Amino acid sequence: MPALSGVIQRAAGAYGQCEVIDYQPSGSAGDAETMWLGVDAVPLLSSIVTESADLANLPVFEPTKQSLAALRLAAFRVEKDGVVAVFVQSLRSNQIVARSNKLGVFIRNGVLDVPDGEVLILNSDVSAVLVGGYVFFRNRSQFQQLTGLLDELRKEASTTFATVTKQLRIDGLEYMAAAVTGAPAMLGKMASIQRKLDQYPKYREALTMPKLVAFALDHPECGVEITGEGDDATLVFHNDPQRRFKILKLLDDDYLRSELTTLEYEANSKSPPIG
Repeated sequence: MPALSGVIQRAAGAYGQCEVIDYQPSGSAGDAETMWLGVDAVPLLSSIVTESADLANLPVFEPTKQSLAALRLAAFRVEKDGVVAVFVQSLRSNQIVARSNKLGVFIRNGVLDVPDGEVLILNSDVSAVLVGGYVFFRNRSQFQQLTGLLDELRKEASTTFATVTKQLRIDGLEYMAAAVTGAPAMLGKMASIQRKLDQYPKYREALTMPKLVAFALDHPECGVEITGEGDDATLVFHNDPQRRFKILKLLDDDYLRSELTTLEYEANSKSPPIG
């Protein structure tokens, strides 16, 4: 089908021009970048690759037993010169245009044809490309929601939060605990914190009340409110959109200092430490 071939060719060309960067739960790929993961790390996509090796083994979709609106993704398998690639596209319920308040109509040689059943509108891009045991994707947030990675992050976030705040004094701790396990952007920050806890002893040693309070006081621009002094100093959590990330950014060490200009920056995301 020429239309689908065009979608695949454009996706292959776009991904082929991208720089490959490591997946970061809270990071974002730039315009010319694509994140990667091993397919085995994403069970949903791993099953697609395994089953697509023999298309005869794939279960047939039966509209009489299943709703088309319940489909989460479409996958297109392409093989060339012995290399197999699977292009995955995320599906949403609003891509179903029949059996709703909209009517799908085909025009063939000037004749209107109303299809019998549901009509699925595919997009002109793809959400991920699977090839050689790897999956490549550019929209990290969409990929996490599509593949269920958000559910995994949510399970891990509660444990990480309890670990990192065990020795800290935070006013509004219970509200912060609910926030960090609810918002997808905060889940990514919690995963980033856990990764640094696991890999960098210096980072773990820095997450003490004296050091956090000292940094916040020396850098009031970071926006972390502190009440009390000395051993009674307490970080204050605010749950409004403007301030709910302040303490989390402090815990995630989301700040940069330029060695060239000595200017300091607040970072929305960054790669793991060098060295």
